[in-house]
Amino acid sequence: MVLIPDKIKKLVQKEHLFVVGTCDKKGISNVSPRTTYFLAPDNAIYWLELFKHKTYRNLTANPWCSIAVFDKRRLGGYQIKGKAELVVDKKQKTEITTRIIDRLTRQHKQRILGASKRPSLVKFTPKIFYSLNPNELADSPLGIEATEESLNAASMNW
Repeated sequence: MVLIPDKIKKLVQKEHLFVVGTCDKKGISNVSPRTTYFLAPDNAIYWLELFKHKTYRNLTANPWCSIAVFDKRRLGGYQIKGKAELVVDKKQKTEITTRIIDRLTRQHKQRILGASKRPSLVKFTPKIFYSLNPNELADSPLGIEATEESLNAASMNW
């Protein structure tokens, strides 16, 4: 796993929002915002899948996805490519889900806790980082995990 640089962590925490991009089996893309997340000490990003629609279905078919975080005031941001997995360990799922819910506003808590089904928890493991800043080379990774799979993914035009 490649470490998330502090500047990216700070931007995610400042913006309180990132967008997740996934693809289904046919390659049809989907993007969806996330506000219910946790930046973990193990360098993973966890988020709640509340409704189990397109993002959830796409991740069960294809674990590769992208996260984008953007500072619209400064016209800059980052894209993180990596792999996501649904957390099945009950203890870990309960602990992290509780952490996420505890830091949400009352409005978000009511929406999450009022949902008819328990939310799923996704663990995102970063593999590749790119700048979204218009003045930087967007095709050159800022950081990459040195595995054959990550290097192959970085060389693809996706």
